[in-house]
Amino acid sequence: MEDASNHNNNAEQGAVSSPPAPPNPNADGSLPAIDPHFDQLSHEPVRLDSATWDITTLSALGALRTLQVALETLTEAAADVPPTPPISCPATPTQSKPADENAPPPHALIGADADPHHVQHAAIARRFFSKHPPPFSITAYLARQHAYCPHSPGVYLTAAHYIHRLCVVEGVLPATNRTVHRLSLAATRIAAKALEDNKWSQQRVAQVGGVSPTQLLNLEVALCFLLDFELGVDAEGLARSMYGLQVAGRSAGR
Repeated sequence: MEDASNHNNNAEQGAVSSPPAPPNPNADGSLPAIDPHFDQLSHEPVRLDSATWDITTLSALGALRTLQVALETLTEAAADVPPTPPISCPATPTQSKPADENAPPPHALIGADADPHHVQHAAIARRFFSKHPPPFSITAYLARQHAYCPHSPGVYLTAAHYIHRLCVVEGVLPATNRTVHRLSLAATRIAAKALEDNKWSQQRVAQVGGVSPTQLLNLEVALCFLLDFELGVDAEGLARSMYGLQVAGRSAGR
């Protein structure tokens, strides 16, 4: 009896520990896809005629290409705008003077004595200006980002929302060949951090974008301040922003 019981136990253990059958992709045709509409997503840029459109029809490549076309159109129509000079430059002192007890206190960043909001934003926006326009288009720059640090469609649509708000709605920053490269880099980076759990490393994104990790971090912080840390947006907002970005480019090109 014991031998029979041991034999049955060994047989059961062997059945449990036996390896599964080798995979056969040809036999998986009947399995339901995780996203049955994935193969139907558009990889081509879309020209929008309305602010209400289905953002779920775009793949990551389609969203990227739509953003590329919108920014390319916007920058081609914009004139070269150099960064505004600092608000004030203190004169070089010629001789030491005793402190004036009635002199106003130094500028404060917050509180009643802080500079006006638009003055602070103008100073922060200077970070996105390049001394010279890069020798490559924004289309090539975004394609490089997607080749080495690809993202989901929502990241590119959210980046478009950030750029539309700053460059079109609020006019804090002009979309020119001097600004749009750094702005798009920071916008996609912040959008990825806001939306995606699996993020590319700071070193990798900086290297792909052609800046140092510290410069990338400074651009991210500057963008968050310009957006007043309002980083969330719903699907309707994404659709409106991409449409608004395209309309702005068409209007500027006329």
